[in-house]
Amino acid sequence: MFAVPQSVKSNLLAAFRHLLKPLVRLAIKNGVSVREFSQAIKGTYVDVAKKQITAAGDKATREAIAVMLNVDANDIADILAAPASANFQYEENQSSPVSRVLAGWFTDSRSSGPYGVLVDVPFEAGAESTRGSPITFTELASKYCPGTPAKELLDESIRTGCVVSVGSGFFRAIKRSYVPDPLSAVSISHFAHVVHNISESFEINLRAESGGGKGLFERTIISDTRLTREDLQAFDKYVRNRGQLFADDIDNWLTSRTPPGPNDKDPVNTGIGLYHFVINDEDDREFAQIPKIEGMKKDEN
Repeated sequence: MFAVPQSVKSNLLAAFRHLLKPLVRLAIKNGVSVREFSQAIKGTYVDVAKKQITAAGDKATREAIAVMLNVDANDIADILAAPASANFQYEENQSSPVSRVLAGWFTDSRSSGPYGVLVDVPFEAGAESTRGSPITFTELASKYCPGTPAKELLDESIRTGCVVSVGSGFFRAIKRSYVPDPLSAVSISHFAHVVHNISESFEINLRAESGGGKGLFERTIISDTRLTREDLQAFDKYVRNRGQLFADDIDNWLTSRTPPGPNDKDPVNTGIGLYHFVINDEDDREFAQIPKIEGMKKDEN
């Protein structure tokens, strides 16, 4: 284990305890025990240690992992031998079929009419009323979600309010974003990716080499005074409208890029995240009272 100043470790442990609270609340609500959660954390320690040792050009033996993590090698053996119960168990792709077909619908040149206005599309070609349509939903499904039945894909798009029937066999996309049911496999996967990406960005920005504004872009806006419940609802509506416009601009910019070629080195996946938060006062008060955060005044939190 690397030598780290005690104040840094204490501050990090206090911060970890604070940021874990919403995750623990979610775990308790859904029957995840302390032992299971602890096992997942231990497994994560081992996963990260293996990658860091391998990246350094060394062999990630259980002894090497044990030295890095300052634990007994037998404990590492037990973790390595444990079943991968923490692995995500669902059959769908990382990105859901509905998300992919919507993204294609909004960006495909054949589904845009004059001035970039999205066209209504029929389910399939053949009917008299659908003749002349530049593209059908079946074609969109085949192109962007190969192997996924178009009828079931359309049904799910309608059920979740992303697509509506406008009559005469035509359908209209009214939402660019697909929000799955709470606690569905897709929803939990989305939650994991979002929280991981936020944490990854902040971990990068806490590195010494990210000082002086060299890290990733990050901005947080908090109201100067508390809002009434009515103003909170109004703010939520405002953020949804303005945020979606901004998200569309970002998405259009990203999709306009030329995909990397074989000679392009180290291409990356990147993006931004937009989320509206409401501060948990109880958690915030407890964090403000923790004496372990050294070098920080009480009113700075």
